[in-house]
Amino acid sequence: MGELEEDRIYADTLGKTDVYVAAGLGVVEVSVSNDRIGQFNLHHRCTARDIAAHGTDLLVATDEDVLAIDPAGDEPTVESLDFGPAVAVGGGDAPLAAAPDGTVARATDEGWTELGTVPEPRAIDGPLVATADGVFRADEGLEHVGLDDARDVVGGPTPYAGTTDGLYRLGPGWTRELDADTSVVAAADSRAHAVTVDGLFETAGEGWREREAPTDEPIVDVGYIADGGVVAITETGRFFVDPAAAKDGASGWRSRALGLDETAGFAIPEQ
Repeated sequence: MGELEEDRIYADTLGKTDVYVAAGLGVVEVSVSNDRIGQFNLHHRCTARDIAAHGTDLLVATDEDVLAIDPAGDEPTVESLDFGPAVAVGGGDAPLAAAPDGTVARATDEGWTELGTVPEPRAIDGPLVATADGVFRADEGLEHVGLDDARDVVGGPTPYAGTTDGLYRLGPGWTRELDADTSVVAAADSRAHAVTVDGLFETAGEGWREREAPTDEPIVDVGYIADGGVVAITETGRFFVDPAAAKDGASGWRSRALGLDETAGFAIPEQ
């Protein structure tokens, strides 16, 4: 049986999650079924600096503009949103984007509404923006809500921020969860993961523990697929999946090299 036929059988039997990777080559679609990393293909050619899910669609920050991509169907629908060059994007109630000069704006029916300027924007999630000066919240404008040198942020029901002096969780105030330079943070429901200089850490709401990382390469993003598995990717485009319950019964990470460079991260839209 050929590899493509095996991929199709896995997807038909176990269901699949489509993960969209932002890289220097463009947006690459990767199909994941349980413990198998299946087919991958170039979905749209561009220089993708960041990517975020916005419902069933994708938002992509590129060197030329912010793109809105509807990935459904045989051919994706791509729309330029007339923002200009962008380094970070976020979905949520309304798209947010940050320009290389630090200008942050929200998309409206009439176009983009500028909210203010921040130093060195690095990541956006929900209403939160990670910057060289800490974390800002986007509302009618931009409000600094604490910390310094934020590198990544989660703006969900339990907000997190990864900074050069630790991982923080936002409650009534910021509480330090891990005392190590943190470059990546992800969270969904009661689970969260963080990539620090000391390694990969995870929690299910009962304290953080270190777990074996799948690679010595720097991990640039971590996320979760529909069946409960964890996925991760490196800057060189090596993709990993840690299935919730592997079909073959074996535990641990599975990997596949996508042959990409300048990998910035990935997004998983509603499917």
